[in-house]
Amino acid sequence: MRRVLSLLAAALLTLGVGFSANARPLNVEGTFTTEIGSDLPPLNNTLGGVATVNSSAGAIPSHLQALRMQGSRGGGQTSAMVAITDPLLQGNGIASIRINSDLGTGTFNPISGGAASTTVLTKNVLPVRGLSKVCLLSTQCTNFLPLQLTQHVATSMAKGVGIGGLLTIGGGTNPIRISIEAAPWTIKTATRIDQLTTPMTPMGVKVFVNIQKSGFAHDPSSTTTNTAQPSGVVQLISPMQIVTNLTSGSSEKLSLFATMKLHFIPEPGMLLLLGSGVAGLVLMGRRRLRR
Repeated sequence: MRRVLSLLAAALLTLGVGFSANARPLNVEGTFTTEIGSDLPPLNNTLGGVATVNSSAGAIPSHLQALRMQGSRGGGQTSAMVAITDPLLQGNGIASIRINSDLGTGTFNPISGGAASTTVLTKNVLPVRGLSKVCLLSTQCTNFLPLQLTQHVATSMAKGVGIGGLLTIGGGTNPIRISIEAAPWTIKTATRIDQLTTPMTPMGVKVFVNIQKSGFAHDPSSTTTNTAQPSGVVQLISPMQIVTNLTSGSSEKLSLFATMKLHFIPEPGMLLLLGSGVAGLVLMGRRRLRR
């Protein structure tokens, strides 16, 4: 049995060395969440893909300094709908909001684990591509106001969710106009303004609250060291502000946060290899015990 345990330890060490030597691109899985105001339920979806941490030559495990997401590996397709129950929005004919999106490719650097850190990401753009629909009159969304989440301004420029810039829905001859002040991603704490609409709110009285969201980077033990390894967790937020111009009632402000929470996971092939190796060593040990 001692020999079996020695072989098991040697096998695990070999697998560990091999994983460290080839794991700069780490698989990721997680969630992509859109939160519109404080009165609407969040739009949630799962995401998956691959990330390169601390460049292709970075050590694993290590403190996370840079993170590059590759949208080409399926970075978070989202399709979600939320029905509108707010009387003011319903009075303007807004029945629901639908979002169909996927994450692009982007780099985040430098990353610091603390949400209150003064570190500002100098590389902080990852576009959210797709279409958002403000559905009018019916949740079936046969009639809607469209919003491209990423919009090209010029040949080498773009604006949108996860990038920054001003996005506009409606306007012109349409009585509904919604403006979104988009923003790039951050790992810091951000605050946006939200206007409360409740049955107890007096007519004509505006009640505003501050909504806060935070990013972070944690290793498997929830500390800020050695995040760049399997079971490390990173959360990035894109804080935005919505300003509406509605014909039924006064203008309304809504907070808007896109949140990307990523978990680093081992390669599936490595897990299979590890499981097969352990199973083989267990069988070997049983045979020796029978002798």
